[in-house]
Amino acid sequence: MKTRRKEIKTMAKVTITLDTEDMQLTEDFKSVGQLVTMLKVASNAPSAPYMTKSEVARFMGLKSVTPVDKWIKKGLPVVKIDGMNTLIKRQTLIDWLAEHETTE
Repeated sequence: MKTRRKEIKTMAKVTITLDTEDMQLTEDFKSVGQLVTMLKVASNAPSAPYMTKSEVARFMGLKSVTPVDKWIKKGLPVVKIDGMNTLIKRQTLIDWLAEHETTE
């Protein structure tokens, strides 16, 4: 009989209390916390070269796809084949956003 394994991802919250006056140690722990936060954000970002609208929203830190839909109406290039999901190339998105940068 084949055994199926299911990977379960959990995030534990860790609180560390330092009973020391070593400021460098305190700063080192803050740096580790910032690194963990950066890794968490990076691990949630899609890595495929093409993304769905919801993946684009998550990649950009948006709460919904509404801004992505508006960008598409304003000219953001997309890939749509035979009525399947709208796909957006990661580099195309980055380039298109760069073209719309302003110094307001």
